[in-house]
Amino acid sequence: MRSLKILILEPNPFQLMALHQMLNAIGIYDVLTAPSLGSAKRSLERRGAVDITLCNPRLQNGDGLALIRHLADRKGARAMILLGTVAPSLLDELETLLGEHGITLLGRLHTPVSAVLIRSLLDTYMATPRHSVDA
Repeated sequence: MRSLKILILEPNPFQLMALHQMLNAIGIYDVLTAPSLGSAKRSLERRGAVDITLCNPRLQNGDGLALIRHLADRKGARAMILLGTVAPSLLDELETLLGEHGITLLGRLHTPVSAVLIRSLLDTYMATPRHSVDA
């Protein structure tokens, strides 16, 4: 798989490790991991924009939504995969926000995350002409 840079915002250490290992197992090694909004912002400042962000918009203290807004305002990601259950009204709001800022919503994954489903979403991203150029 083409080299992708992915950011995972996940406060649960076990889930964060599982997602990171899952991405490594399918050939993605440039993975930024963040257990909090602050660490996600620091990673983005140090390493620059990412191709895809994985996060739960309903994280405690609003961290998920804050990261999504941060990424949208700063063009910090090209695409996003939402983790967890998202209420339809929130999903509509997020789709509008992401669309206005040119961020592709690849899909939603429920935990436990399936490697097959995450690979399918990544393949969809890679098949999009704007993202298919090798790095």
